Amino acid sequence: MKISIVIPAYNEAKNIGLVLDSLRREKFPIVVVDDGSKDKTFDIASKYVRTLRDLTVLRHKVNLGKGAALKTGCESAILSGAEGIIIMDSDGQHRVADLPKFIEVLNGGKYDIVFGSRDINMNMPLVRFIGNKVASALISFLFGIYISDLICGFRAFTKTAYRKLNLKSSNYGIETEMVAKVGKLRLKHCEIPVETVYYDKFKGVTILDALGILFDVFIWKIR
Repeated sequence: MKISIVIPAYNEAKNIGLVLDSLRREKFPIVVVDDGSKDKTFDIASKYVRTLRDLTVLRHKVNLGKGAALKTGCESAILSGAEGIIIMDSDGQHRVADLPKFIEVLNGGKYDIVFGSRDINMNMPLVRFIGNKVASALISFLFGIYISDLICGFRAFTKTAYRKLNLKSSNYGIETEMVAKVGKLRLKHCEIPVETVYYDKFKGVTILDALGILFDVFIWKIR
């Protein structure tokens, strides 16, 4: 299976170079999507095009949200022939050492989507931990699917699964929407353990983001 790595990025000038350096030995095509960053994220990532094998760097002129950047990256990867996609965050939280786990599952052909699940002992902020578990329980109740780490951005899926999901979210809700629709469509899925390091405990989904996602959850249930 031809697999591509997609990395949505926003204001990650201090980390995107480290992420791309860590992927230097990988043989998979990589798509970085700069989502209208105000810093040098795009410039730094673009410098790696000269030295990193099969790297594509795209840019949104304005910030559209993580979901929009993820979808732009996935569409680009598919147009380039990807049959499977692995998505990683751009802040260095995810470890390249975990990539073989996703690759093995995708190539095994048994599952449509693979969710990374972080170790709760890896210093996950308490507010995130509680919110994550409450949201997981709600999604389980509404859509019949329980994913222990609902918002982990490290996951993989086949091209066919991505097309079936028909994702609409342009913001952080993309990860929750993906889980809800996997449950609704009864796609074959599994979870694998991944290592995560929190460099910034206050970055990511805010209370307002969470409330917006909660509203969307009920919309996904109705539609």
